[in-house]
Amino acid sequence: MATTRDWKEGWEHVKKRKLDVAIFIYCTIGVILAPKGIPCGNYIMAATSVIFVIFSCTQSRRLAEYYKFFIKENNETTLSKSAGWLVLTSCFLFLVLLFSVNILLNIVTYWIAFLFALSVLISSVLTIFDLEKEKNSKAIGIRVIVFSVIPLIYMLTSSYSASLFLQISNLNITLSPWLEYCWKSAAFLMLFLMLSQPFCYILFLAFSDKAKGYRIFTLFGALITSIFLAVLIPSLLGGVAYYVINSATNSEWHNKAKCGQLTISNPWERYFGFNTEKYTVFYSFRNGMWGFEEFTCKKRPNGDDYYVIESLPTNNVPKWLR
Repeated sequence: MATTRDWKEGWEHVKKRKLDVAIFIYCTIGVILAPKGIPCGNYIMAATSVIFVIFSCTQSRRLAEYYKFFIKENNETTLSKSAGWLVLTSCFLFLVLLFSVNILLNIVTYWIAFLFALSVLISSVLTIFDLEKEKNSKAIGIRVIVFSVIPLIYMLTSSYSASLFLQISNLNITLSPWLEYCWKSAAFLMLFLMLSQPFCYILFLAFSDKAKGYRIFTLFGALITSIFLAVLIPSLLGGVAYYVINSATNSEWHNKAKCGQLTISNPWERYFGFNTEKYTVFYSFRNGMWGFEEFTCKKRPNGDDYYVIESLPTNNVPKWLR
């Protein structure tokens, strides 16, 4: 009889939280389909998503409970409410990410993943500040360590990324201010996110015993996201480098070069230099490759203008950025 009663109580509990079960099923299907390449997997995910959205719209009471849990419950300060909103946003972005990664893996998917990671990261920082306001000694110690390490990480990535850019382009990146800012910022962000895994692990160990409300999801979300980033980022470095250089040169570099009376222009190329004998050229797509070249302007004995191309190392354009 006790077993029957327990089953009935468990069933009643599930009935009150049907949306939780639906989210679990949706996430399970999304995770299973994502890496497998199952035939018609995108159609299965699309159908699952449509059913899930329709069912969620009928669970207004449970949605209101989510709002209360993340935004209202134990959140008495602006910091805690802001962190709660960000955690709730990250949960929503995770659901969207599962849909996107199964339906069409492209740059939109990576932007969603980036926004998901960023929202978790910011919510973690706000949670640390909120705990610090409560005079939590652990939070104060972690904040001091993080803000002490950030300048060191930037110095390291700034020097290394400038050296790396010199190797692939034979150009001093300081000559191109906007490209320098984008390139070094991306390098700093990549290394910072990779190093966030041990930080999030320490955060989880330090506060897991006292977490309540939205902070529970902040801790688990930060830990899971840091593991996800540590695995994903190394495979994205080439794509990030391509995207940053392509975007920055499109904004700052010229779309044509001149060698005397000869004009050089290609829609896939950007040129650094103006009325000079030597140009640095970035080509964004050539037979599936990207890279840099140097154009040196010369004159033939009869006075005709021409140029000599010096090629530099090439790289593959990631399929999701083509």
